[in-house]
Amino acid sequence: MVRNDIILGYDGRGKLGIMKKAAVIVNPVAGKMKIKSGILDFLASLGRQDYETAVYVTKARGDASDAAERYGRECDLVVCCGGDGTLNEVISGLLRISEKPLLLYYPCGSTNDFATTLGLPKKIDAAALDIANRKVMELDVGSLNGSRHFSYITSFGIFTKASFSADQKVKNAIGHLAYILQGAKELPDLGKSYHTKVTWDGGSFEGNYALVAVTNSTSAGGVLRLPPEQVKLDDGIFEILLIKGLSNAADTSKTVGMLLRQKYDGENIIMVQTKKAVIECDAAPEWCTDGEFAGNISRAEIECLHGAVRILI
Repeated sequence: MVRNDIILGYDGRGKLGIMKKAAVIVNPVAGKMKIKSGILDFLASLGRQDYETAVYVTKARGDASDAAERYGRECDLVVCCGGDGTLNEVISGLLRISEKPLLLYYPCGSTNDFATTLGLPKKIDAAALDIANRKVMELDVGSLNGSRHFSYITSFGIFTKASFSADQKVKNAIGHLAYILQGAKELPDLGKSYHTKVTWDGGSFEGNYALVAVTNSTSAGGVLRLPPEQVKLDDGIFEILLIKGLSNAADTSKTVGMLLRQKYDGENIIMVQTKKAVIECDAAPEWCTDGEFAGNISRAEIECLHGAVRILI
């Protein structure tokens, strides 16, 4: 039986031995809860690869972070079974460890933006196969004001609420479409903007922006798509995407068209690359990190932590 804080010393052959240690952190309500149908096969696969497994099932926000820190100190491998928000927590926990284990991510959330960028397998049996033959990526992680972290995006403005305000039951039922529908509702907000100054490695921008996003992914918030040829998850560089506030229908239509075509060099859209950024806003807008609400922030100091976590791809 799988429950919180139970060690499953199962090697796939029904016996115990001297084995490597793995911690499997499971969010049981992520996405369509498909993790439930394959968890035993997944654990057996780990056992056949000589991993003794500890399984932790989360109950509340923050559990995954605490479990990653606790088990990660003693394990060779930490497995995250959940969505982008669960992965965010696991990475945050691992960052509190000096000698970090390898990270394996099985994406079973509603959108799985980060997994899409990495090209990770979406089937649980495939996620555990041939761990020894997987490549190791030294993944960049973002720091927000030194206290929060993100694996693929932090942002405020239009489309940001699509990540954390879409109803969980709807997300579980229809998956990625829930974000598209929520994002479509926010299109009228292109006229709403925040007076913001963005200082980056190459200079600064100041103006009224409907969206300010710092990303490390080709898929942002389940709505935006960034050029894959420009986005590398281990290059020590983030992408900053700015969309100006739009006051008329013609500009709005033109800008939406450019976003759909993944064109980020227009009059109303700015994209630059940087290692660090300071974002100052007259207001204190609602920020999002990896699909989760991060608070109302008026000044954000953002830094790329190059190669902070080793992840299997």
